[in-house]
Amino acid sequence: MSLLTDGKLAATIATALGGIVYPITIRRTTAGTYVPGVGVTPGTTTDHAARGFLGAFSAYEIANGLVQPSDVKVTLLAAGMDIKPTPATDTVQADGRTLTIVTAKSDPAGATWSLQCR
Repeated sequence: MSLLTDGKLAATIATALGGIVYPITIRRTTAGTYVPGVGVTPGTTTDHAARGFLGAFSAYEIANGLVQPSDVKVTLLAAGMDIKPTPATDTVQADGRTLTIVTAKSDPAGATWSLQCR
């Protein structure tokens, strides 16, 4: 097995970045459902712990319209996460801010998630 296929690379990256990451919360909200004769049942909101850091997108990405100038790049360590971030249902809670996930991409090794947030 290689580092890439047996998950050791993800653990190595998590260890290497351990000193610069901090707690981040992924908040998942699901919509209520319609029940005939009852109406709409309430949705649910669940918080999931993650570790990562906030950053900025490159001048190239902004100049070429790939992201908006105010977008925030959130990098999360996949190790220890119990969900995959989903733009349709999730927000990021970090540094006293609530950010909406626009896109979520995992690296090929499955070690990190890169989120475009607003």
